Amino acid sequence: MKRLWLCVSILVCHMAVVAEEADNPARTGDQKEKSEPARIYPKPTFEPMAFEQYKTAYPNIPGLACGLEKQFDTFMHVYGVTFAAMPNTPVPELIHAGKVLAQLMDSDQDFVPDDPKIYDFHLRDQDGKRVIVILVDNKAFDNKFSQDKRAERVWMNQALRPGHSGVGHSRDGEFDVSVEELFHRVGNAYQQIYWDDFGTPEEEEPERSSTLSRALDKARGMDRTVKPVGGKWVYPKGAWYTYGAVGCKWECQIGEYFWMAWSTNVGYHELLTRARDVPKEEGKPGGWAENCSDEWKPANRAEFKKIDKALYALLNERGYKLPSTIPFGEYGGNRVKYHGYEVEVRRNGAKSRFFINRKQHPDFTFKRGNTYYFDQSLKSNAGHAFKFSAAGKRTRRGKLEYSYGVTTRGRPGSRGSYTKITVAADAPDKLYYYCESHPGMTGESVITIVNSGKN
Repeated sequence: MKRLWLCVSILVCHMAVVAEEADNPARTGDQKEKSEPARIYPKPTFEPMAFEQYKTAYPNIPGLACGLEKQFDTFMHVYGVTFAAMPNTPVPELIHAGKVLAQLMDSDQDFVPDDPKIYDFHLRDQDGKRVIVILVDNKAFDNKFSQDKRAERVWMNQALRPGHSGVGHSRDGEFDVSVEELFHRVGNAYQQIYWDDFGTPEEEEPERSSTLSRALDKARGMDRTVKPVGGKWVYPKGAWYTYGAVGCKWECQIGEYFWMAWSTNVGYHELLTRARDVPKEEGKPGGWAENCSDEWKPANRAEFKKIDKALYALLNERGYKLPSTIPFGEYGGNRVKYHGYEVEVRRNGAKSRFFINRKQHPDFTFKRGNTYYFDQSLKSNAGHAFKFSAAGKRTRRGKLEYSYGVTTRGRPGSRGSYTKITVAADAPDKLYYYCESHPGMTGESVITIVNSGKN
C-alpha cells in the first residue's frame, strides 16, 4: 500500500506540473519583452496561513498535494515562492525570511521584481520545479524533505534552521544567515538563466567556462583541475578567495564566491560587526570582514573593486539587475499587511527592559488594518507577558488593557509564543505596550496609529 500511495502521489504531483504548463505556455524572449510593460505581479502581504487556507488562496500551485501538511503547519507566499514552516517556528522568523527574499528580488521595493526572468525561474526552473523555502527544526528534517520522492518531483528547496532567520540582527551588526542562504537561491537563478556570465561549468569540462568561473580561477590562483593536497586546499600566494572546506566542490566554491563578492559589493560585508550568536560587546567595526579574511580578502567595496576587477565589472557594469540593497527584512514597510518583531528582555542598570529587534523599547508606527506579531520565544521573556494599552503609564501597570484585535499564543519564553495585534479601523491614535507583571520596562515608548491610506 505504501508503494501504491507513493506512486499515486508522484503521479498527482506530475499532473499538477503538466496542468500548470498547459495553463501557462512558455513564451519566447521576444514575446516576453513585448508583454512585460503590462505585466502585473502579485503584491506580497506576508500573511502566515494554515495549510487549507493556503491551498484555497493558491489552488494552482503544483506540489500542494504532495504531503507538505504532514511536516509543516504555516505557509506564506512571496513572489511565487512558497514558504513552509514547521510547528512552533516563530512567526516573525517566517515573515522576516519572506521579506529578505522579496528585497533580493525587488531592491527598490516598488512591488515589481527587478528581473522578470529571475521571478519566472522561481516559478519553474529548468527541470520544471518550483522554489520552496522551508523553515525546519534541524538538518534531519531538511534531509527528510529533500529525500521525499513526492516532493522532489516538483520542489527545489532552500532550508533555514532555528535562528537562521535573524529578525533585526543585521541592523544590530550580527550576521543574518537567511541573507546568505536566500541570496544563494537568487544567485542560482542567475547562474542558470545567464549562463555565459554566471554559469557553473562541469568540473570535468575545463575547456568550458563563464565570466564568473574565469574570475573564480583568477581569485583562487588556480583552476578547477587542481585538487586538494593532503586533505586541504593549498592556495598560491596572492590568491584572494581561499575557501578552506575540502567538502565544498566546484559548484559549491563558485556559489560561495558569488555570495562573498555580492555581499561585499552592496556593503553588507563591511556593515557587520560579528558572526551569528556573538555578543554585541564582542563585535567591532569590520569584525565580520576580519572573521572572513582567511577565505575572502576584500574587506569592503573599494577593496573589492581594486582586487577583483573582473567580478566587480560583471556585478556593476554589465547591466544585470542584481540585488542592489542590503535586505534587512523590512520590505515594503507599512505598505504590506503583516509584520514581525523579536522581543527580548535585558537588564539595563537596575531594571529589566523590553528590547525589540535589538532596540531598547522603541517607538512604532502602526497602520490600521495591518497585523503585527511580537515574538516572545527567547527564554528571557519568561514571566514578562507583552500587553497593549490605550492610555499611558497608568495602563502600563496593568489597568485598562487594550485587547481589540489582540491574540496571544503560548507562554512567554517558549518557542513559538507571541502576542499579535491586528489594528482595528477605530483604534485610538496612540497605543502603548507594557509588561503585565513589571512596570517601567518600556520607558516613554509610544505606538502611533495611522490610517490605512498612509505608508
